[in-house]
Amino acid sequence: MNKKKLLAFLVSSAFLFVGCNEDDPISPNNNETEISSSSEEDDCDSDECEVKSSSSKTEDKKSSDSKDDDKKSSDSKDNKSSDSKSESNSSSSTKDEAKSSSSADAPKSSSSVDVPAGAHAAKLADLEKNYELKIFDQTVYLSTGSKQGLVALRIQDELWLVTYTDFANGEVKFVDGNVGKQYAETDGVKKILEQLKAKDGFTLSFIVDKDNVVKYAVNGSKEYSEAVKASVAVTKGKISKAADIQNKIFECTDGDTTRTFTFFDNSYIVENAAGGKVAYWIGGHYDIQRSTLLMRPAYYNKPVYSMYAYSVGSDNTISSSNGETTTTMNCKVEASEYEYEKASDFVGEWQAQKDGVEWKFTLKADGTYELLAFEGNNNVGSNVERKSGSWEIYGYQLMMHNKGCLHPDKCTSSIHGQLQTGPIDKATNKISGFSFIHSDPDTPKIPTSFDAPQYE
Repeated sequence: MNKKKLLAFLVSSAFLFVGCNEDDPISPNNNETEISSSSEEDDCDSDECEVKSSSSKTEDKKSSDSKDDDKKSSDSKDNKSSDSKSESNSSSSTKDEAKSSSSADAPKSSSSVDVPAGAHAAKLADLEKNYELKIFDQTVYLSTGSKQGLVALRIQDELWLVTYTDFANGEVKFVDGNVGKQYAETDGVKKILEQLKAKDGFTLSFIVDKDNVVKYAVNGSKEYSEAVKASVAVTKGKISKAADIQNKIFECTDGDTTRTFTFFDNSYIVENAAGGKVAYWIGGHYDIQRSTLLMRPAYYNKPVYSMYAYSVGSDNTISSSNGETTTTMNCKVEASEYEYEKASDFVGEWQAQKDGVEWKFTLKADGTYELLAFEGNNNVGSNVERKSGSWEIYGYQLMMHNKGCLHPDKCTSSIHGQLQTGPIDKATNKISGFSFIHSDPDTPKIPTSFDAPQYE
């Protein structure tokens, strides 16, 4: 069984519009630790983010634009807006096919939608890559990229709003706390952010009418307007399609830091290492839209921004800009050598024994898991660890978000590790076990291999 690890290393500087003023450090009991930005770019090393974290609760948190109407966003680390992350961003479910990620962490659309006679709800495949829309008296550009769920709204030089959606019934919701934000504090942007911060955010509904024209409505309105196709010039020397980086690993250097980006079909893992040791990592969904690599975090072990934006050069570089200066990393690029794992293969109960501790690992089809460690008989008094949360698979990586732990003050918020399935058990026609090569720092350490239980 191949237990080779892949390292993938995170970016400490990203093209951002908002700052590192975060509320609570990440913990399994408080996942409200995403940072958004309101000026063009800032570096957010894990150490910086932790220092800038505070103990105030999310419901008391205000972004800088609401704290002070006269406050202008900038690159300075003293002047930032904050953002929160709903728990649904890190929770997820599994699929029964070999996809790298599920859409369970996406905002869910309503179960049905009324459409005009002769029309039908649009699918992502019906949409062009770029549209010009008019919402809340503002002209914005909607982009769908590779049409795998990451949808963005853009105002040039002023705003990015990025969300991951299942696009059910032709709807995409933008809800504060479940979007990536980069913005400048202009009057137009403020109008959109006001709608975003409403209780249910705002919804764009798309239909294809009887004449095969794509139209849209805002917040359930029955008045649909034509979505105007927008032509976006490809930036010379920059990669403009996500397919060009899919299933590739970019190992990049920036001073004494190594950052490796691993891209799956629509998900990614990035790890940042210094001195050969991983300092922090992020996993989530990505796409390339308008020649910009957009990355929306879903799993992480340190505070993060609500989104990251880069440009990927055809010369194997990854760059970020703050509007004044550009930072470019030179990268070595190689194709991934591992096949995707199927989430359905791992659904069930698994067991392991390590250092006198018995482990029971249950991965459920609904995307939740339970992990129990005990000594001797399995009873409450013998438990040495108990974790629960959500899981999914990115390519060949198991992603886990801890929502509950026996020792929450000593519990990592998220874990990821490479999977490798064992041989097929002829009696059950299922895998007999799997390896899980991870770097979870918690004690007791989760075993790196699990077997199916044996029954008489």
